[in-house]
Amino acid sequence: MKHLRFSTARQVIDAFPNLDGEFSGYNLDLEPFAFIEALLAQGGARKAMMFCAFVLPRREAVQWLSLALRRRQQPPSAAEANLLGLVDDWLKKPIEFTRRAALDAGMDDPDKGAFAWAALAAGWSGGSLSPNPEHPVPPPPHLTGHAVNVGLTLLVAGLPMARQVGGMEDLVGDAVALLRRGGS
Repeated sequence: MKHLRFSTARQVIDAFPNLDGEFSGYNLDLEPFAFIEALLAQGGARKAMMFCAFVLPRREAVQWLSLALRRRQQPPSAAEANLLGLVDDWLKKPIEFTRRAALDAGMDDPDKGAFAWAALAAGWSGGSLSPNPEHPVPPPPHLTGHAVNVGLTLLVAGLPMARQVGGMEDLVGDAVALLRRGGS
């Protein structure tokens, strides 16, 4: 098992203040795997999915969304396939050029569907939000997790209502597997 960068759920919440309030009433002193299990046991598949988007390192979180998009029942459109290709380029070679290409394509996508959010997640993983290299603007640390969460939420929303909770539980299982083996 890979060493987690957080030893408790509270550390995750403290690292990403945008999550403050999302998990009030839960035992935040649990280690992340136990916290995810507790959320699922309490019927909180949606919250567990959100938590996973932030507890995973940025690259693994983007990888998680990319894998989920590949497993989608309907084949991607040409535009979606292009976005996913840019995400894959960044996953294979996480350099400024591939990150910026994913960010620009995600920002330019008119539909802002799950595939665009995957591109934004890669694009917000580091570097600068500014196109001007002389005035870098680093993305806030929570943006990748936020984009992954939105992308997964849109993906699950496309499932029949009776399959949505199960779909979220399956996604959480995939995230836990990534956490346990350390990505790739």
